[in-house]
Amino acid sequence: MTTIMEPNVQLDLSSILSADRLAVGPPHIQPSRTVKVPLLEDQALLDQMHQKTRYSVRLAQRRGVEVREGSEAANSVAAFFSLLEDTARRNKFAIHPQEYYSDFLRVFEEQAILLLAYIDEDIAAGIIAARFGAEAIYMYGGSSTEHRAHGAAFLLQFEAMKWARENGCTRYDLWGIPKDFPHATPADGPRVAATQGADWRGLYKFKVGFGGEIIEYPPTVERRHRPVLASLARRVTALGG
Repeated sequence: MTTIMEPNVQLDLSSILSADRLAVGPPHIQPSRTVKVPLLEDQALLDQMHQKTRYSVRLAQRRGVEVREGSEAANSVAAFFSLLEDTARRNKFAIHPQEYYSDFLRVFEEQAILLLAYIDEDIAAGIIAARFGAEAIYMYGGSSTEHRAHGAAFLLQFEAMKWARENGCTRYDLWGIPKDFPHATPADGPRVAATQGADWRGLYKFKVGFGGEIIEYPPTVERRHRPVLASLARRVTALGG
């Protein structure tokens, strides 16, 4: 039996691993790098963004994109889930059932928010963010293929950062970028390709565009309650491919 921990702060591994039955664990389940944005005042938030990201936020504002707070009510979650389904088909990744997002908003009612972006009365994009202590985290997001050109996804992140700051947070975690810099290919031209499946180039460009600091987490730490069984389990897993 083992317990695997994914530290979210830098640690002195040499002192930790000297403890009995602690070892460097398997690869991260969650991404091992992320982007954390300091929650400054509005203009300073915009100023620290990359030029194209700042342009996209202002484009959405000029085009009248309106951001409204959703809720755990069935119609809000259904609208958000429809955006997730659209995004999952477009970018080839898996999502949870609709009930998962409804439960998340219900359980974290005071700490989480659902934001939906509207163009006229059409829903263009939506995100769920949550706050824990002094930090807020971008949890889930989706956008409509039809309305992607209006910058709604960028404005939503800006509004989520403002919500987090107003609730006492000092940093906004965009949660997850690839471990290695995803280089563009010649076919991409001047733009980085959209994220699809394991290809995270579009996701990387979107998140680092908000500025902030790239954080790399330390390796996982494994507590081996029964070292012999843990070693045996690893060998069986390796043999199974």
